[in-house]
Amino acid sequence: MVNRVKFLQEVKQKTGPSKWAFAPPEYLKERLECKFELYNKRSTAIDRCLEIDQLHQQWLKDDQVVVRVSSATVLGMINYYKSTNEFVRLAANSKKTYDQLVSSLKDIQLRSKSGPFLDMLASNVTEDHADKLHAFLRDNISDHRARHTVKFLKRVWNVCEKKKKIKGNPWRHLELDQDPISDVVWKESQVDRFISTADDMGYPSMGTLAMLCYDLCQRPGDMRQLTWEQFDGESFDFYQEKTGVKIEIDASPRLIKRLVPLHNKYGQHETIVQYEKTNKGYDNRKYNEIAAKIRKQCMLPEKLKMKFLRHSGATVLGENGATEDQISAVTGHKSRQMLNIYVKKTKRLASSAQSLRFKENERHY
Repeated sequence: MVNRVKFLQEVKQKTGPSKWAFAPPEYLKERLECKFELYNKRSTAIDRCLEIDQLHQQWLKDDQVVVRVSSATVLGMINYYKSTNEFVRLAANSKKTYDQLVSSLKDIQLRSKSGPFLDMLASNVTEDHADKLHAFLRDNISDHRARHTVKFLKRVWNVCEKKKKIKGNPWRHLELDQDPISDVVWKESQVDRFISTADDMGYPSMGTLAMLCYDLCQRPGDMRQLTWEQFDGESFDFYQEKTGVKIEIDASPRLIKRLVPLHNKYGQHETIVQYEKTNKGYDNRKYNEIAAKIRKQCMLPEKLKMKFLRHSGATVLGENGATEDQISAVTGHKSRQMLNIYVKKTKRLASSAQSLRFKENERHY
């Protein structure tokens, strides 16, 4: 059997069982950009050898490279994707999120004899594997993790298919629901309580961060990176990291009152929000840790995360009669549909709409 399989080679170990290799000759390495690969299982090595042989036959038939095969395993495909412009252009937070998703896949094994998912040959991943992985993540971790992992893998396969690294996309058939829209809204009194408590506890930077997120309707990540250079004493001018959208927005009167006295104490390129103990910007872990401590001190519910300040600020805009175009100019949303996630359907918003409606109708009575 060994002699019948092209490119298969047994590699004997000093201790333990033999390993098996896909050992391509030089001409194959050059033509298909493949390399020597070592496997624990003979069957996996054979699958790889047969796959490469089939690709080589296609190469000979078309007299051109149809598929590049250096990214043999699922992890290899992911690593290739991370070398492409599609990944390089992503925001730093998106890259970090994808790395976390990959890390969570390390120990997952979809079938008892198939080995870890990341070590599977990408060409062997089927729609059945996609269904099983989605179900495993949904049942053992969360719907959120399952949904975003599948979206990530679908993107990896899309890019690799476009680059002719692989044929077909087993993730394409999975229709995923959107993340459920949260109904969490900070009341203005709760925002004020959080800010005053942060100041009293010796964390005025967190009070400033909360005010920036709420008054400007922006993400905590963008506000943590905001520099003094981007504030002219009256307005802010910056690009959102996630979307690349340019935001030009006036500061609220209370933000001006809070920031102007501090404006000349710091260098232009320093961040406005700095952790008091380090005089440096907050990392994601530390700012969440301090926010939770402040929230507990002022007896706010745990569900009031900092990220919902953006949603809440946008909702207040809607309650005060701002149009969709006006709200999107503040939040940076390009899609009106996405505003449904941020502008909550509150009783006050409904009352405002009714008031506008009947005020108009008064003219006809």
